[in-house]
Amino acid sequence: MEAMQAAPKPPMTRAQKLRWYANQLMTDAAADEKGGNAQSAISHYLQAADILLLLSKVEENYTAWKYYTDNAALCQQKARRLIALAPREEAATSPGPLTGSSPPS
Repeated sequence: MEAMQAAPKPPMTRAQKLRWYANQLMTDAAADEKGGNAQSAISHYLQAADILLLLSKVEENYTAWKYYTDNAALCQQKARRLIALAPREEAATSPGPLTGSSPPS
């Protein structure tokens, strides 16, 4: 007996593609954050926030608009938190200034 193939999915609208991409960026950002790659996580969170804000500008339904704006704000907060933590982590791992040496002339 031959296996049945899945029915083809209907084409996605631009808004659906953008929602999917924003969700993918948030998933990638969370994975980067968990993996310790703060710079990549910050970039993904900020890109997702931008897309969600673009979607909110054209949305007429309040519930969907609220979803987009709340998630954009959440992404921005996570990016701010990572930015605030990054300098402390870099300062702890980078060597301090050399003592006893004069600046090059």
